[in-house]
Amino acid sequence: MTERPVKVGDTVRLSFGFADRSGEGDYEIIRVMPALESGEHHYRVQGIDGRERAIGQNQIVVSKAKAKSPVSGSLE
Repeated sequence: MTERPVKVGDTVRLSFGFADRSGEGDYEIIRVMPALESGEHHYRVQGIDGRERAIGQNQIVVSKAKAKSPVSGSLE
């Protein structure tokens, strides 16, 4: 596969088939699942609404590393 591998903590944008637009949007990878016999990678993801989905690599449109700020507290 030529897709960039994703890992736990990455944020991905999903796109579903034309009839199912309910799942489009950004999700965080929360678990890497075993690949299918065909070699396609699968992941458990969580959306900003807290809902989880199991998705295949072919449903990922864009992936980007999730930026976590090492600094906590307020910015003044």
